[in-house]
Amino acid sequence: MNFINFQENSARRQFSDFPSSKRATQMVGSILGSILPGKRTEVENAPFANDGNILNRLIRNGLYAKAFKQKDHLRLRNYFSHYWGKEAAAFHEGWNDRFERMFLEEDVSVINDLEKLISERDAEEPFRHLYEIGCGGGQVLTYMHDRFADFTSLTGIDLGEEQIRNNRKTSKAEPITFEAADANKWIPENAKPNSVILTNGGVFEYFLQTELEALFTFAAANLGPVAICLVETIATDHDLDNEADSLVYGREMAFSHNYPHLLRAAGFSIVSCTERAGFVEDGGGRWIRVLAIKE
Repeated sequence: MNFINFQENSARRQFSDFPSSKRATQMVGSILGSILPGKRTEVENAPFANDGNILNRLIRNGLYAKAFKQKDHLRLRNYFSHYWGKEAAAFHEGWNDRFERMFLEEDVSVINDLEKLISERDAEEPFRHLYEIGCGGGQVLTYMHDRFADFTSLTGIDLGEEQIRNNRKTSKAEPITFEAADANKWIPENAKPNSVILTNGGVFEYFLQTELEALFTFAAANLGPVAICLVETIATDHDLDNEADSLVYGREMAFSHNYPHLLRAAGFSIVSCTERAGFVEDGGGRWIRVLAIKE
């Protein structure tokens, strides 16, 4: 399969894997952070608070490089959380067309697989609850409500408080609710058995491998029957047959996870697993769609 922008969307196994321009920016940022410790602390505490300031952006790049070199994935994860907590509403407004252009045109196939699975389980205990992690503007959640009659509750979970407030104002379907929360905490505390956990458009790439392992293991042990249905992006050169562990990858330095491996390790059976190349307007890359079940 031809993946667009191979180097930009590939794994970063060592510092030399970054493009030379990115390494230069990171090194300049590291130097600036060392000579301006007060500014470095300011950016560390709120890395995206003043994104229009070139000095802030350079120092943030230096902080990212430091976290990468130290293999401090938790620090990288915290940066992602800050971004999505602050910028979710603006991002989803700017990319609102992705629901039709990506989900409906390309990735709804995994929902077709879910519908087929549900129809084949007619004699089994039905799925009653849907939890979408990283729900954004709620378009997918509304689509799932309209398509599947058996869900008695549909919950969208997102870090962006502003986005969740907007969703609550505009959502009309009574079974749909929204929660501004970290799914790693919310799911174990609130999710019920007979459920489907869904992500779309790249969500788990901002989770640590240990967080996904814990989430999948909890779901398998406590929410059965449970299905996990995901549409995620991964490194163009991640060898899913031989590289079980997650890798830092791409321009954002997010995490490329081996989803089939992680789900099987937690006790799930893979129902379907397909891939596609990304669109030019989205930066290209590699997308994976997985449906897994634990009875």
